[in-house]
Amino acid sequence: MTPDKDLFDKFHSDRLSPDELRRLREDVNGMSDDEVDQCLSSVVGDDTWRFDPDCSEALCERLVAEAGRSSRRRRMWFIAGMAAAALLPVVIAVSVVLGVKVSRLDRYENVIAREQIVKTGVGEELLTVLPDGSRVRMAPESELRYSLSSYNDRVRDVDWDGEGLFEVARNEDSPFTVHAEEFDVRVLGTVFSVDVRRSASEAKVYLESGSIELSSMKGGERCRLTPGCLATISRTTGRITMRRMPDFSSDMGGSVMNFYDVALRDVLERMGLYYPKRFEAPEDMAGMTFTGALPKNNLDEAMTILGKAYGVEVAVDAERVRLRKRQ
Repeated sequence: MTPDKDLFDKFHSDRLSPDELRRLREDVNGMSDDEVDQCLSSVVGDDTWRFDPDCSEALCERLVAEAGRSSRRRRMWFIAGMAAAALLPVVIAVSVVLGVKVSRLDRYENVIAREQIVKTGVGEELLTVLPDGSRVRMAPESELRYSLSSYNDRVRDVDWDGEGLFEVARNEDSPFTVHAEEFDVRVLGTVFSVDVRRSASEAKVYLESGSIELSSMKGGERCRLTPGCLATISRTTGRITMRRMPDFSSDMGGSVMNFYDVALRDVLERMGLYYPKRFEAPEDMAGMTFTGALPKNNLDEAMTILGKAYGVEVAVDAERVRLRKRQ
């Protein structure tokens, strides 16, 4: 065969491409030792390079090794390319799954951060159950607010306005805190009532069972209540006054409103929670106190009781109820 002397020349100067190296290997495999020696002599000259059969065999082995390495490199790149192609759908699938999970996580975080608000209207009482099983009986015109980020296994915080009876599920690892405008009530598990309204001059907290800690924001006062204790918080000064009232009970869920030495203005304010009317009384009677029970669902009976208690006349029309002194 006639060998390609240019390939030997490039091989000698280390300029062979992978394809040319493969072609040279094929030529050498088909040549005799003398032909290989002749080709190399023509490249490097007889005076500087003479190959014996051993040298030609070594040359063949070198060519095979070089071609093998080149072939292995190509195979490695080919395998890597095939692996990348095979992994591409997996990468895409993982990216899609992660994208879906991130999207879901964003939605979950939005749900966790979203504030939950429970409100009652005029004449409406409601029982609501919190995520841990704690129960709140809400009086009319009351509002409860919380989010899952502030009500979980570590903390149980709610914002409150109005009147309600709290039955807190005991969890010593997660304190339960009621945040009102002027004070906080902190418990672990107990039954207590809270009465705080923006229009009232005082707020009240009564403990039926267990133990609670009451903190005033304005006055900085702090006290611990025991069962049967009623705490009154001044809306203007933040001062806390406590007294024993073992017979006191919340009227949540009952058919009557109970009053214990309550100013008439506050009695009429409470009446407005159950009856959609405006209640009025003479100014000089507003501070007079009342102790007793008034029905939540019978306006005529309620006003008859108040009329007799204060010795006044009662006038009722479509929008308002007026107490006036007898002529």
